[in-house]
Amino acid sequence: MYTTRSRARFATVCATALCVTGAVSLPALAASSPTPSTTSALDRQFLAAAHQGNQWEITTGRQAETAATTACVKRIGADFVRDHKTLDAGVVKTATQLGVTLPTGQTNAQLRQTAALKTLAGTPAYDTAWLKAQYPAHTQTLALIDKEIATGTNPLVKSLAKSARPVVAQHTQMVNQHMQTAHGMCHS
Repeated sequence: MYTTRSRARFATVCATALCVTGAVSLPALAASSPTPSTTSALDRQFLAAAHQGNQWEITTGRQAETAATTACVKRIGADFVRDHKTLDAGVVKTATQLGVTLPTGQTNAQLRQTAALKTLAGTPAYDTAWLKAQYPAHTQTLALIDKEIATGTNPLVKSLAKSARPVVAQHTQMVNQHMQTAHGMCHS
C-alpha cells in the first residue's frame, strides 16, 4: 500500500512539473512561430497577388486547352493549369498558416482580359493573343517574386516565393520562345 501512495505522489509531482514546464514553454513556442503580426504588408501583398495570378493562369490555361488552335498553346495551357494549381495550393496553405485573408476572385483587369480572349476562341488570333497576354503576366509575377525574396520579412512567404520562381521563369521562357516564332504562333 505504501508503494501505491508513493507512486501516486510521484505521478502528481511529475504531472505538476510537466504543467509548469509546459506553461513556461508555450510562450516561447508561440513567439517562434510566424504570426500575422510578423507578416509585412509586402508579404500580404505578395500572397494576394500570387493567389489572384494563379487563379487567372488556371482559368486562362483551361480556356487555352479548348479555345487554342495549335497543339502547343493547348499543351502550354495544360502545363500552366497543372503548375499554377500546385503553386496556389502553397499560397493558400501559407496564407492560412499566417492568418492572411486572400481575395476571393480575380482582379477586374484579369476578368476583362479573360473575356477578351474568349471572344477570339477557336481562331488563330486566339493563340497569338493568349501568348501575348501570358508574357507580361509572368514577367510582372517574376518582378513581384524577386521583390518578395529581396525585401519580404516572413520566412514562410519568402520560401514560397523562392520555390515559385523557377516555375514562373520557365513559363516566361516557354511563352517568349513561342512568341519569337513567325507571327507569334507556336508550332507543335
